[in-house]
Amino acid sequence: MTELEELEDIVGNLDSIEPFGIEPDFSSLGLEPAEVLGFQTEEELEKAIKLLTMDVKHTHFLMVDI
Repeated sequence: MTELEELEDIVGNLDSIEPFGIEPDFSSLGLEPAEVLGFQTEEELEKAIKLLTMDVKHTHFLMVDI
């Protein structure tokens, strides 16, 4: 008897087994709902992300230690 046959002898036909587990949520994808991050709406979250990721032109200046 093979290992697969032994397993099927214990649990039954493997084709009839339903997957068991929890549904993936946004956090497992690296995303969080706006409410979890402290925002009231998705639009508030998107606005904050745009502000955090916008390109900023930096002015170079010289710092002199006196």
